[in-house]
Amino acid sequence: MSQNSPDIRQQVDGNRGIAKKLELLIPGLRGYRTKEDLRASDSLLRNQVADKLDHVKDNLQQLRKQIASSNDLINLGAVGSLIAHVQALSGEVRHAAQGYAGWVAPIQITDDKLNKLYEYDYSFVSAVWQLDRASAPGTLIYDPATPNPVQGVLDGFSRSVMDIRQKWSQRVEVIEGIALGQ
Repeated sequence: MSQNSPDIRQQVDGNRGIAKKLELLIPGLRGYRTKEDLRASDSLLRNQVADKLDHVKDNLQQLRKQIASSNDLINLGAVGSLIAHVQALSGEVRHAAQGYAGWVAPIQITDDKLNKLYEYDYSFVSAVWQLDRASAPGTLIYDPATPNPVQGVLDGFSRSVMDIRQKWSQRVEVIEGIALGQ
């Protein structure tokens, strides 16, 4: 991850209590603890991404209020649809299955594969952060005197959401590919 975005894995490692540190010393528990920490990192990352998507949704809802107060029914439908897509994507990201790093996991996933997946997420996370910046209230402006420009902005946001959804789908496919031993 970049310097501006701290690596959540390091934060999870730094927050280990004494019991977890002891688990790292015991040969049979070391792999289990490492994988559990990577799962925790993944969960934290996904929740942060979902929170950003929820923030985008909130920004779009503010835009929807402005559009509704101007009785702009064309753009109102477009922004409503976009809000629904962002909300659905947020839910998928937040509530995705985490996997299992139990004692005798049926599918073995190495730390290298998990770390590669985590690094793969960078483009997905970056796209969500970029969408959040683009939807910020000072950046996303609706002018009722000239409502047509917002159509282009909403189309761009729709393309961004589709791109983010594609990145999320690719992530899921990578996970499934790992699970199948690919």
